[in-house]
Amino acid sequence: MEHKSCRNTGHEKSPWQDDGSSLTVFYEFVSKNVSMPSDLGELIAYVLLLVITWYTLLFALRFLVSLVKPVLVVLVALFLFRFLRSFEFEDLIDLGFTILGLVANLVASIVAKFLEFVLRIFS
Repeated sequence: MEHKSCRNTGHEKSPWQDDGSSLTVFYEFVSKNVSMPSDLGELIAYVLLLVITWYTLLFALRFLVSLVKPVLVVLVALFLFRFLRSFEFEDLIDLGFTILGLVANLVASIVAKFLEFVLRIFS
């Protein structure tokens, strides 16, 4: 029985040997042993990456809002109570009517601009 040595004598070239470039050997190994994704596979991978990233960001933002929201509610309540204590009842009524007037003017100007836009389209 003939015994083969483990050493390569140079007569035959194994598929793992190359001219010394490890990147080429790695590329050949990957191209022969790992299936390459198709365009549809890449699209699915990118969509999954987008969805995972989106839900991670949403979860992080919801977590931050859940931490900050109670503090904001307490601060708004403190400012509101201090605001209500510093004014007389008549001053609050005047302030309410002033705010309502400003909101009505804003709505009227928005409606006027929209109607001007519609008239320009039809003329």
